[in-house]
Amino acid sequence: MGISIITILIAIVLGILVFFLIKFLNKSHRPKNQKLSFTERYALESNLDIELNKDILSNRYKRAENREKRNDFKGAIEDIDVILKHDKENFGLVFKRGLNKFKISDFKGAIKDFSEVINNTPQDKYSYYYRGLANLKLSKALKAFEDLTKAVSLGVTEKEVYFYKGLAEIEIEKYCPAIDDFNLYLSEHPNASEAYYHRGIAYNKCNVPLLALKDLDKTIELNPNHEKAYFERAMVKKELNDLTGYTNDLKTSYEKGYLYAYHFLSKS
Repeated sequence: MGISIITILIAIVLGILVFFLIKFLNKSHRPKNQKLSFTERYALESNLDIELNKDILSNRYKRAENREKRNDFKGAIEDIDVILKHDKENFGLVFKRGLNKFKISDFKGAIKDFSEVINNTPQDKYSYYYRGLANLKLSKALKAFEDLTKAVSLGVTEKEVYFYKGLAEIEIEKYCPAIDDFNLYLSEHPNASEAYYHRGIAYNKCNVPLLALKDLDKTIELNPNHEKAYFERAMVKKELNDLTGYTNDLKTSYEKGYLYAYHFLSKS
């Protein structure tokens, strides 16, 4: 009887040793650096889910979200397209697809998606906002101005909207209203060189050259390599009869890479 118990105990011990030996060998033969990050594991699991459950749209949602996090915007669009084939009235997802298209510079596609949302949800302020930005990217300044104005009226409060609205206003020659919008933006972003630059242009167009000069000085203070700011400041100095300053700024603008300045420099 004693021998049987000892035999059993030996078998158990040997079994445990064999188990841990196999586990050790598997671990030691595993390639190094094979450990996956949380994001990679999530993507792998999401892809596996889709292969196993092609008709379950929740898996597409998971993968689309994960692709967005990894800046794979084209991949996210692909998944959203599949979902929208089965859920055509999901305008929140249409908006999200528009944002992804905007991020890959498909501005026409983004405008189409934002317009679809607006047609079905006329009070969607951020669809107007992003459609305005997309129109601005496509140099459709009037449409951008109209969309951004609507976004403000619907309650978009981020100060960035005023910067972009100001840019659109300059393009459609609404210079004085542009000044008001740049003022609002600069109240929250006091070191934004581009806002000073464009407000300087607007001041000059509104026949306030001294304030234009002040803004262009500030632009150059914040960004000494802003070649266009030197050019615009040269134009202001010419109006103020500072011909030496005019010539010097033209030279600096040209030297810093703004070749258009040479046309004026050659005539000065």
